[in-house]
Amino acid sequence: MRGASLGALCFVLYALPAIAQMPDPRAMHGQAIPAGELPAGSVTVRVVRESVGNNVPGVPVELHVAGDMRRATTGADGRAQFASVPPGSRVHAGAVVDGERLESSTFEVPDAGGVRTILVAGLGLGAGGAPRATPTGPPASAGGGLSIGNNTRFAVEFQDDTIAVFYLLEIVNSSGAPASPTSALVITLPDEAVGASLLEGASPLATVSGPRVTIRGPLPVGVTAVPIAFRLESWGARYQLTQIFPLALDQIAMGVQRLDGLTIESPQASNVREASLSGHAFFIASGPGQPAGTPLRLTLAGLPHKSPVPLYAALALAAVVAGIGVWLAMTPGSGSDDGRRRLEARRARGLAALAGLDAEHRAGRLPTPTYDERRARLLADLERVYGALDRGGVPPGGGQGLAA
Repeated sequence: MRGASLGALCFVLYALPAIAQMPDPRAMHGQAIPAGELPAGSVTVRVVRESVGNNVPGVPVELHVAGDMRRATTGADGRAQFASVPPGSRVHAGAVVDGERLESSTFEVPDAGGVRTILVAGLGLGAGGAPRATPTGPPASAGGGLSIGNNTRFAVEFQDDTIAVFYLLEIVNSSGAPASPTSALVITLPDEAVGASLLEGASPLATVSGPRVTIRGPLPVGVTAVPIAFRLESWGARYQLTQIFPLALDQIAMGVQRLDGLTIESPQASNVREASLSGHAFFIASGPGQPAGTPLRLTLAGLPHKSPVPLYAALALAAVVAGIGVWLAMTPGSGSDDGRRRLEARRARGLAALAGLDAEHRAGRLPTPTYDERRARLLADLERVYGALDRGGVPPGGGQGLAA
């Protein structure tokens, strides 16, 4: 199986306006949104009218930096770009649209990555001249003002002999103040998840340890990006992915690479359609939001799956080889013959153990570090056995090692 790129899949997800409702512009107006994907010292100011997506081009934008003022004009995408802003600088942006003066909050430029902000005209959010101060107030309680926002996407790809799963999470803080949950937000991935990691652009507030993704506060106002990736290495013709999140989902949007005979089903995302991009076909599923703690389920049926027959055959062969070795070791003979038979039996057991180890690793039941360590130990012992057989000597290690 050869999967399409994640970039193509995510493009399909983000390009369907019928699936994704835009976030509340009132909650986003003037707020600083960290953007790890931007070059250091970059500030992007987007100007829209009444709703996100209704871009306003050709608007002069000011960026006030440590008493100096820089100017840029919004392009067709409504964005004005500022580069080489000194890290640590406290800045704010301003613009005038149809006579309405718009101001951002004052925010600090980070040492790494850049910052995005958005100015929304036409909703009466304009300021009279002085920049708005960053909102202050008591910290939000656990989940208070926090949700997994509308721009969150779930994606599934098929890559060679694995299924790649992506949670492109955006945690939105609409409380108006940094949110400090009473405990860290923890996402426990499915038991079958292997190799979990955070993708580029993830917030430094998020960490991964095994199957657990932890997001610690305080979470800033606006969006905290937590893109997660993991893979599945074993499955049958039907597989159900189940995931519980500690925050409410504002909306559900999933993309699954389509294969011949594959069908998908989710009780939370029952609106399923097909889409294509650059010759790749996808299932797109969407649904309304759901409360925190409610399982999100996606069933994949008709999956191409790996047969367990090769694994069972390898294990059976290993058992036969080991049995022959034991039989040879128990067969009566002279003293020198007894020593050689013990070596041959030990060699047989070693080869059988090696075959079983390789089969377990190929089936995804043995982590690579453990596999590498055990395989190296088996090969070293086999080398000693072969050396003794070549010399006609006695078993090395007093008959222990593989025999144990």
